[in-house]
Amino acid sequence: MKGLLGFVVISNLLAGLTVFVLGQFIPFFSTPYLSDFSFFIAMVLWGIAALSWDGGRGSRTYDVDIVTHKTKTMVKDHSFETDKRQQYRQNYTFGLSLFIAGLIPLILSALSYWFL
Repeated sequence: MKGLLGFVVISNLLAGLTVFVLGQFIPFFSTPYLSDFSFFIAMVLWGIAALSWDGGRGSRTYDVDIVTHKTKTMVKDHSFETDKRQQYRQNYTFGLSLFIAGLIPLILSALSYWFL
C-alpha cells in the first residue's frame, strides 16, 4: 500500500510537470483553472497506461510463430510460461496503478468544478 501511494504521488507530480511544460509551449494546455489542469493530468496518466497496455492473453500471436516455437524447443531449461505470467502480472499492476493515479486528479477536478 505504501508503494502504491508513493507511485501515485510521484506519477501525479510527473504528469503535472508534463502538463505545465506542455502549457508553456502549447496554448491548449495552458489553463488557469484547477479543474482543467487536473483533467489534463489524468489524461496524461491514462494515455500512458493505454500506450503501455499489453493487451492480455487474447492478443498474443507470437506463440504460433514457427521461429519462436523452434527457439523455445532449443532452450529446454528455461520456463517461458513463468516469464509470460510474470509479464502479464507486471503489466496488469502497472496499468491498474496508473488508472488509480488518474482517478485522484479526476476527483479533484470534479470537486473543484462543483465547489469553486
